[in-house]
Amino acid sequence: MTFPDTPLPPRPTIAVIGAGAVGAYYGGRLAQHGHDVHFLLRSDYAAVKERGWTIRSCDGDFTLPARAVHAYDDPAKMPQADLVIVTLKTTANDGFEPLIRPLLKPTTTILTLQNGLGNEERLAELFGAEKVLGGMCFVCINRIDPGVVHHIAEGTITLGEFRPSRTDRLERLADTLRNSKIAARTLPDLRCGRWEKLVWNIPFNGLGALLDVTTDRLINRVEFCASVFWPFGTS
Repeated sequence: MTFPDTPLPPRPTIAVIGAGAVGAYYGGRLAQHGHDVHFLLRSDYAAVKERGWTIRSCDGDFTLPARAVHAYDDPAKMPQADLVIVTLKTTANDGFEPLIRPLLKPTTTILTLQNGLGNEERLAELFGAEKVLGGMCFVCINRIDPGVVHHIAEGTITLGEFRPSRTDRLERLADTLRNSKIAARTLPDLRCGRWEKLVWNIPFNGLGALLDVTTDRLINRVEFCASVFWPFGTS
């Protein structure tokens, strides 16, 4: 079965669902560069309505004053979007239907920037496979106060269609991100990219937390790498 390639308009209306650190940073960069971005928040709603966003970034600090930020605590109050960016924790995926459905038009594209597996599949079941893109964020970022995000390092987004292909829509979205000071690249097979990231994250996240060391230190310790990638020793 084939689906039409629905291109994004040059200046899409963008909704960010679950605007924590990741959603605030990437949505903030898009808003900083003139895009019409609408943020759905929970715990930070009052702070952002009052003070806007403050982004401390290794790629340049910036602020979005409250008067320039479209912040909401209810998706029913938001406009329908050309692009919905999902940055919820995967533990909140039971909220896809009530949070996303009110924002959809027939031509809306949904981009999930969540970790793990199965996010695109669930979105496709609910809203149609033709709408769904996935992205992996290679970034070090934290929310340090209500409405304040610290972008420490990296930041590239790797994008793919839920249906394995490279489309005009995918390339236009990558260009939109790059033009908003967000590094982006595209993949012909999103599933391969998902598994590559997991193969990296599973050993290094656990070892980093357990040993309280950074990834660069782990990589430079032969005994750590050997125990992870060749647990039965060498011959």
